[in-house]
Amino acid sequence: MKIGIFGGTFNPIHIAHLYIAEEVRQVLELKEVVFVPAGVPPHKEVQYGVSAEHRLKMVQLAVEGNPHFRISDFELTRPMPSYSIKTVEHMQATYGGDAELYFITGVDTFLDIGSWHAVDRLLTLCDFVTTFRPYTDQRLLTSSKFVHEVDVTVLDALDQKLRHVGKVELVSGRDLWLVATLGMDISSTEIRKRIKARKSAKYLLPEKVESYIIENRLYL
Repeated sequence: MKIGIFGGTFNPIHIAHLYIAEEVRQVLELKEVVFVPAGVPPHKEVQYGVSAEHRLKMVQLAVEGNPHFRISDFELTRPMPSYSIKTVEHMQATYGGDAELYFITGVDTFLDIGSWHAVDRLLTLCDFVTTFRPYTDQRLLTSSKFVHEVDVTVLDALDQKLRHVGKVELVSGRDLWLVATLGMDISSTEIRKRIKARKSAKYLLPEKVESYIIENRLYL
């Protein structure tokens, strides 16, 4: 059983999050993708007056209708920082030792993985997945001590859309999967700015999430 773990503050969750989750699920043939809203992330402050309950509700509204999407409130119920290794260990215990776990994250986040808690052990527990962006190739090749030498022909094939997925081996023996996706330059930060400026975020958010934000006057 192949399970994706998709963590983040989701402040708010938007259509690019959902698109990436579905694309990764299809390409890697995952049984489920579990969205894990962060509680107290060690690297990022959750602010803007939006409670964990609001963020969880928005994720619930966003994933409705997709039978392959699940939600875990594991990190929200912990009073301590949301270390990814604890989440992965929890998912392994939940789905059983035979489950294959795939941790979905952004390229920039992965390249900063050296600062994560217990990173050496974390890299032995699951594979990692990130979307492929050509301008990160050189950074992947030169800046991460956790990645073995990258086959540039694989990156070229992804760049030219000759293949949808490639992988490089991590020093832990696990793999980093690179999934080619459509470019969607959407960020929660920009959405919050638009809402604060009384601009429309329509089509950037699922309709139910947009309605929830308006009804609860979030990010104003």
